[in-house]
Amino acid sequence: MSEKVDVAGRRFRITAAWLACAGLVAPLACGCHSTRHGAAPTTTSSTTSSTAPAPTTSTPATPIVKIAPLPVRPVNKSQPTAPQKCPATDPNHPVAPTDAFTACDIGRTTLYTLGPETMQLGLIHVEPPKSLTADFYDVTLILDPPSASAWASYTAAHLKDHVAFIRDNRVLEAPIIEGPVTSGRIALTTQTAEGAAQLAQLAGRPL
Repeated sequence: MSEKVDVAGRRFRITAAWLACAGLVAPLACGCHSTRHGAAPTTTSSTTSSTAPAPTTSTPATPIVKIAPLPVRPVNKSQPTAPQKCPATDPNHPVAPTDAFTACDIGRTTLYTLGPETMQLGLIHVEPPKSLTADFYDVTLILDPPSASAWASYTAAHLKDHVAFIRDNRVLEAPIIEGPVTSGRIALTTQTAEGAAQLAQLAGRPL
């Protein structure tokens, strides 16, 4: 019996507190009560039906641009030259990968004698040119995972070798390998903003 009286007493006190609250702040309690009832139908019915179909079906339409592989050739010889002494180039007829040939850089100031291709690097992104100093600009190439691994192995095995990155039978840049490149990134540098923009455009050519 004492437990029943205690439980009834608790229920009475709670009810009294609610009645007191309802008497003192009746408009506020009614406002909260009605908004609670109004919110339930709106969130369950109208929001789910209006947001479900439209946005998800329209997003996958962005095209993925694949970049043409970048050939790498060994440099057998390099020498300064004048633009008029550079061999003619035809982007529509690239030199066969197994053939050696001579080519100038894109600034047409150096003539390179190149050996057959050693590899082609797959690129997933070419970053826009960045200004390093007042006189140097940087274009960074991002390699795909297989090419990043192959380039790391190649550079580790060919320290001090002179290599050239080729596009359209022209030399984009011809660095000497100073150490293993394990970052999966290749930085091309040039001295003008125009040259950097041309580098980025040629290196990032789509397939």
